[in-house]
Amino acid sequence: MTGANAEACEGEGESRGTVARRRWRILAEALQRSSTRDATPDSASTRKFHSFGLLSFEVLGQEFYTVSCINSDLKVIVRLLRRDFSPSQLTGFNNTGNVCIWPSEEILTYYCLSNLKTFSEKSVLELGGGMTSLAGMLVAASGVPSRMVLTDGNALSVSNVKVSLQKNRLPVETVASLFFDDGRDSLLLTLLAVLRPGGTALVVAPGRSGTFHRFAAMCRPHFRVHIVEKYDHVVDQHAQKSALDPHYSHNLHFPLLMVLKKIGTK
Repeated sequence: MTGANAEACEGEGESRGTVARRRWRILAEALQRSSTRDATPDSASTRKFHSFGLLSFEVLGQEFYTVSCINSDLKVIVRLLRRDFSPSQLTGFNNTGNVCIWPSEEILTYYCLSNLKTFSEKSVLELGGGMTSLAGMLVAASGVPSRMVLTDGNALSVSNVKVSLQKNRLPVETVASLFFDDGRDSLLLTLLAVLRPGGTALVVAPGRSGTFHRFAAMCRPHFRVHIVEKYDHVVDQHAQKSALDPHYSHNLHFPLLMVLKKIGTK
């Protein structure tokens, strides 16, 4: 499953240079934030639209929060990075996962908790989980999967996830990265490499002017593809409320779900 940093993917007609400039602009704003800023879950984000309100945060102190989702009694302790980033900490594949919990991770978390049976006795891998890998953490806390591996392409994110795992005493593995390019090709190759025939991948990302559906087209020769644009009445209500926010854009902020089932015989 993948979703945390999916909003950093390129949009319609964007060159890699444009994508890179946009990412660095986000990170530059993070650098400029004062270390005395408000220590709330949203304060780490430079986005004007923050979330759909599906997650709850309880402050524990020293950057730690107890986090739960509206559709589950499960809770995990995560550390949200509040301190300013040094230039050396901004190196790596994709640093936007250190800025905030993105709406794609929020929706992925909700979906996974609503469908825990999907992960029963399965080996589960979260790609690009960012600084919390929240969806994977909560699925692991359920005790349903037989194995959980959390990954991100940024060393600071991986290090932070390890701290959270220690707090929760969860038997979860972490991996530094599995793909290194900005393009969709590398994600497709990764999914083909890690999934057995019949294996399932959940990809969560905004539509972004066709980017999501172009990736779905790339997957169809190798996977059975099912796209979910409506989750349930709870998500619908929260999305409708979010639509009243003048900063909200359905194209940019609402995460779609792609369910991929690898073609082939076991």
